[in-house]
Amino acid sequence: MGQSITGSRYATLDGLRGAAAMIVFVLHFHALFHLPLIAHAHLAVDLFFAMSGFVIANAYDRKLSSGELSWQHYFVLRLYRLYPLYCAGLVLGIVALAYRLPASDWRDIASAVPASLLMMPSHAPLRTFSPYPVKFDFIFPLNFPAWSLFFELIASLAYGLFFRHLTTRLLIFVMCVSGVSLGVAAYTTGLENGATWLGFYAGFARLGYAFSAGLLLYRFHRPACRPRSMLAIVIVALTIGLFFMPWPMLSHASADLLIALVAVPAIVWAACRVEPPARLLPLFAFSGAISYAIYVLHVPFAFIAQDLIYRSHLLQHPYSVSAVILLPGIVLLTWCADRYYDTPVRRALLARSRGWLAARPKRAATDTTVPQ
Repeated sequence: MGQSITGSRYATLDGLRGAAAMIVFVLHFHALFHLPLIAHAHLAVDLFFAMSGFVIANAYDRKLSSGELSWQHYFVLRLYRLYPLYCAGLVLGIVALAYRLPASDWRDIASAVPASLLMMPSHAPLRTFSPYPVKFDFIFPLNFPAWSLFFELIASLAYGLFFRHLTTRLLIFVMCVSGVSLGVAAYTTGLENGATWLGFYAGFARLGYAFSAGLLLYRFHRPACRPRSMLAIVIVALTIGLFFMPWPMLSHASADLLIALVAVPAIVWAACRVEPPARLLPLFAFSGAISYAIYVLHVPFAFIAQDLIYRSHLLQHPYSVSAVILLPGIVLLTWCADRYYDTPVRRALLARSRGWLAARPKRAATDTTVPQ
């Protein structure tokens, strides 16, 4: 065991975010990596929701409860965090689909743009995986992984708007109702749903359970001492294995439900109690820094890379694009996007609204407790 630390930065969660983003990436393009369909990789999104609840509570609970930050200011900060890269993914998604689909489909692409610009769902079925002819009714057809960002936005708005009413009892109630809904979804449509209109309701159940669990984990967390340990690597490795591992002793629905209800909160609980050794901190920080960009850019980037290589005959076997282009390409792209686009844009937005977003005087100490 290493040195004990305190602080508000949770590096193991950063490492988990990067791992979860790569799991989703491999899930969507598993054939390019010569892998079978990954059994439970879709539940990495539930892990994102739970980590988001914990991190948001860590960053904003005290500020909102003290009155230092209004819910309007908080929500603007969340928009600043989510929208720039979301917008980049949207633009890249339009380019990827316009290049992939024939001109006869461009009207369908255009019909999805207005709602997508507002980060709202759109009903515009597209032949996303052309030349496969089936139209997919994604709620975010121009960049389908963005469905979870819509739910993230809902969670952010609800948290800020109703913060003073989010008692511990209410959060437990939300978890219970959402858990029952997860059970229904698991044995009917499956927990893979949320991205399409057909399984849209499942997204609310997944968000309600995991995000509430993250908020509660923070409330019951005692962050006084977090030892540095190689256990941080073990937690990340076991998490990857959990999502990749088939569970032959259980049905697919039962395994999904067990992971969503038990394993996902347990992973966040374990990760927030240990930190990686000092020499690995840069790697974990890098993983966290590029995780959001990986998630929001990987599909349009992979579409463009595949189509360009296939049409230009740059490789004798186009499927080898996975080893040659996709992995190093997505890491380089997301690092550049974070360093040269997302971070500067968010800094500029914060600088332009610094006066309006300035912290307000704290209220009396009696108002600073977290609601119970």
